[in-house]
Amino acid sequence: MAEKVSRLERKIELQDYKLGALLEVTRAINARASEEDLLDHFRQSLAEYLGVNRLVLYTSVSGEWRCLMTAGVDGALPPVAEGTAFEAGKRVVLTSTAGDQVFDVVVPVHHDEQVVAYVLAGDDAEGVGVSPVVKHLNFIQILTNVLVVALHNRRLSEEAIRQEATRRELELAAEMQTLLVPTSWPDDPDVDVTAFYRPHREVGGDYYDFFPVDGDELVVCMADVSGKGVSAAFLMSNFQANLRAILQAESGDLERSIRLLNERVMANARGEKYITLFVARYNRRTRELVYINCGHNPPLLMGADGTAQQLVLGSVGLGMFTEIPSVDMGRVTVAPDSVLVCYTDGLVEQENEAGVPFGMQRMEQVVRERRGMGVGAIQKALLEAVEAFRGTEPTFDDTALLLARFR
Repeated sequence: MAEKVSRLERKIELQDYKLGALLEVTRAINARASEEDLLDHFRQSLAEYLGVNRLVLYTSVSGEWRCLMTAGVDGALPPVAEGTAFEAGKRVVLTSTAGDQVFDVVVPVHHDEQVVAYVLAGDDAEGVGVSPVVKHLNFIQILTNVLVVALHNRRLSEEAIRQEATRRELELAAEMQTLLVPTSWPDDPDVDVTAFYRPHREVGGDYYDFFPVDGDELVVCMADVSGKGVSAAFLMSNFQANLRAILQAESGDLERSIRLLNERVMANARGEKYITLFVARYNRRTRELVYINCGHNPPLLMGADGTAQQLVLGSVGLGMFTEIPSVDMGRVTVAPDSVLVCYTDGLVEQENEAGVPFGMQRMEQVVRERRGMGVGAIQKALLEAVEAFRGTEPTFDDTALLLARFR
């Protein structure tokens, strides 16, 4: 009788311990304990009273399995290969750097009908009654589920927070870019201007501008940062401020302006990004367009008679070298009613379903056929031609376009 009472007391004591262990882990989860502390609670809960001294916990993180915890294991275990599945309830042997490691049972952990973890459990005693692992299998499964699902949900929550922070960052960068790219143009008696910009994603790295620098001269430019996203937008924002300040200060010396801009890009991008740029100064009195093309897509200058030329002279892109090796400056006398078309590679490199790019030749043909129209009508025709050409093929890059007609 006394022995029966003693067994009952031990059973009640064990049940109390199990409930206490669950409560302890739950409290630690609610208290936002670290992953390391939670795993310590888990390990102690199974080893202290239940005698489960040999443990391995594998979890799936972003589709890849990793070993989250080991206890009582000699040597280093091999990584779990992709697609590996342990059979629930079965004995398993893993070969570590110290030899074979034997586990009595495999406990899978499910979440949303997916296996998110495996516990491999064993004890040190051999051939002495029923293994504690088998005896307490239900409790091991419950405790493991509570722990692993909590860690899984915590990772999902942290990822959601990171995604929200990234989304907000993109929103702010997009707002900044909206302020950066001009949407209206000065009413100039000598030049009509229009422009279009469509980022490939929320934020891009293209930029264009048109502004006066003194009574007789106007600046027109088009730029593209290597790479996309927030970092490209911030670099372009800084570049825009520098470009305006330098071109205002270095009146008449376009080559010096380019070299100063290269220094600023190198200082800000630290060699990790570069900027292609076309920049020109137009003198309304002499009708001379002085330009430098820094590795950018060559703008098209279309005359009223249909003759066309590409503005290719210049240098390498900004930020490619600490010092620009050489600069070739172009000079063009602009005839009345000529149209300048500046663009980024998202326009001419857009491919159709057959993988054929839109190309310069098609762009030139559209502009030539509509050269007597206003710049707004030419821009509309160009964009419609690109859209019709690509068909169902998605856009692959930012698209920027600026047209200027010189009266």
